[in-house]
Amino acid sequence: MRKCDIIIPIYNAYECVVECVASVLENTDLEENRLILINDKSTDKRIYTLLDEYRKKYKNFIILENEENKGFVGTVNVGMKYSSENDVLLLNSDTIVTPKWLDSIKKCAYSGEMIATVTPLSNNATMASVPVAFIKNELPEGMSINEMAEIVDKCSYLDYPDLPTGHGFCLYIKRNVLDEVGFFDEETFGKGYGEENDFCFRCLDCGYRHLLCDNVYIYHKESQSFSDSKIALMKSGGEKLEKRYPEYTKKLNEWCRRFPLKYIGSNVSFAMNNSDSKPNILVIIHDFYDVENHLGGTTLHVYDIITRLRDKYNFHVLAPVDEIYHLTSYWTNSTSELVFPHFTDSRKYQFYNNNYKKIVEDIIDNFAIDAIHIHHMKNHYFDLVDIIRKYKLKTFLSIHDFYSVCPLINKMYCNKTYCGKPSVEDCGECLKKTLNMTQNMITYWREGWIKLFKESSLIIAPSDSCMEEVQITYPNIKVDVIEHGVDLEKSNEKLSIKDEQTYEVAFLGAIGVIKGSEILNEMLKKKLDNINLHLFGTYDRILDKKLKRKIIDHGKYKREELSSLLKENNIKLICLLSTCPETYSYTLTEAVAAGIPVLVSNMGALKSRVIKDNLGWVIDVNKDNPADDVINKINDIFKDPEGYQEKVNSISKYKIRSVDEMIKDYENIYKTINKQKKNINKDAIKDKIWYNNRYFSVVSYADYSWVFDTLKWRIISKIKIPQKLKDVFRRDKDD
Repeated sequence: MRKCDIIIPIYNAYECVVECVASVLENTDLEENRLILINDKSTDKRIYTLLDEYRKKYKNFIILENEENKGFVGTVNVGMKYSSENDVLLLNSDTIVTPKWLDSIKKCAYSGEMIATVTPLSNNATMASVPVAFIKNELPEGMSINEMAEIVDKCSYLDYPDLPTGHGFCLYIKRNVLDEVGFFDEETFGKGYGEENDFCFRCLDCGYRHLLCDNVYIYHKESQSFSDSKIALMKSGGEKLEKRYPEYTKKLNEWCRRFPLKYIGSNVSFAMNNSDSKPNILVIIHDFYDVENHLGGTTLHVYDIITRLRDKYNFHVLAPVDEIYHLTSYWTNSTSELVFPHFTDSRKYQFYNNNYKKIVEDIIDNFAIDAIHIHHMKNHYFDLVDIIRKYKLKTFLSIHDFYSVCPLINKMYCNKTYCGKPSVEDCGECLKKTLNMTQNMITYWREGWIKLFKESSLIIAPSDSCMEEVQITYPNIKVDVIEHGVDLEKSNEKLSIKDEQTYEVAFLGAIGVIKGSEILNEMLKKKLDNINLHLFGTYDRILDKKLKRKIIDHGKYKREELSSLLKENNIKLICLLSTCPETYSYTLTEAVAAGIPVLVSNMGALKSRVIKDNLGWVIDVNKDNPADDVINKINDIFKDPEGYQEKVNSISKYKIRSVDEMIKDYENIYKTINKQKKNINKDAIKDKIWYNNRYFSVVSYADYSWVFDTLKWRIISKIKIPQKLKDVFRRDKDD
């Protein structure tokens, strides 16, 4: 191995320079290696004083001064040329290095032939970031940089995986490569942005490789704010790269889409926080996809519980994603993921599957599962009954819809009308018509659910109406009601409809057939006169141009922004016209938080909640052509300012149950869990993360699609993303 010259370009950032140099002094053999500090004509006079102090105190420091500001590219070129014979390591002045860093990076650099550069892991280095790639990762409270580095070192697979390009925050370059490929292209890239990608792509042309040193962690501060001049430089650099290397640009984008390094971040996440002292809860759910941006009530509810209680419990969420089972583990300060190979099931509905059973048993054994909380059984199997019995696990079962009663989930006879209290024969006939299932399928289905109910320590529903609806079919089960909590600031504004010339009416949420899209569609075909219809959310209908002009589509919304959006558009009434019983309805809570009365269908939680607290009006939607009745009711509401005011006054007195209030109930439930003596099998899980994530997972578009929609990604990657690829990434978000 050659000696190495550590080159630190300096431009102001006094405090960062002090910390960076101190960390290099503490953790580096500067007898074997050299430190080259290059002042790029800083404007902060303290830098000159600091460098003078270094000259006097450290005889082995090499300090160079640029006569004019050259920027990053020109400055590191000065250092690489001065170095002349040694390998070089380019190190940003806003980094903090850690024990054994340089020796470990050197070992990686000389682990094979044709290795040009090495990049270590970091909290903030785009594709080399851990535990989560492409973002700036904050250290958990109470964890030092060296402690994080020790975790990374101890848990490393020592894979040294290939990278499509190195990252200039901390980049080791071998001297023979510089001699062959040359230095950074100062003439083309000027002050910077794109230069290390250009260099790395030139190396690839010569057959060299770029490696990730996956047992070294370097802390990188880097400001997340970007000035206009900086953005302009990044944009220019990206355009030059794309023009010069269109094929490499395409390959880099594809590599980022697949992101084969995800297993490294998952393993670091697992190693950061896998406490044996906390109970482990296995969560069964049908949909845990892109949870940060999810609109589904069940998913939001589960995520609320996890985020508030992960400091007391380890949650392991098992959910199908693109026909592969994903297990996402939420530790106190991090998450880790496992995926399980796809297995084919030729049946339309899930009853029993031995492969699924093995997956769940494997999870229970390796993660020392103490309890199971079932939130949805869609795409899961009744093998859970045998598993619960075998392991004697405390099990909680939450009812979020009517899947236990009806495989169609919503108790809609032939997907058209609410069925109420059908006979087994009626259910069989419906399933025969809708799913082409045998008529006795419903009997076996409900037998499976009865077994599951019997094994559950507690059955939970979010409302009395939900409990009552399920007990129509299962009269002997005991159900406890725990109302959902929502963190929404309630509007203090009292609305009035006096002297309103036009009626601004809104539909909220994902409006599909069961949420009243057919009714809304028929309303749009009618003469609406002074009624303006707004949509905040999504709509499953494709409208012709004429109908589309009759609705004001505001698109998807964030819950915390909804109240302001409704106010800005002078919304005075919200329609929630579900054609089957709702079990809770987050959208009703959102409407009430905005202080706006509602018009709801006459069933389920919508009806019971509205009538109980006088929050609005109820209308029968399960009849032929209800659109006319809805339009007439809207007109009647706006013609009665006193009646409207009565509802507004009731809403102002209504107290929204908070997430913290809900969490207290779940804390009381989870306190009954007995922690098993068995510990998490850390070695087995580490192996599974490597094996499963590397060979059986393809990163879903939702995992990282948000990255490609942000200015930050275009800036940090220094590559302009082709529009065709961006359209692919955006596909799932828009569906």
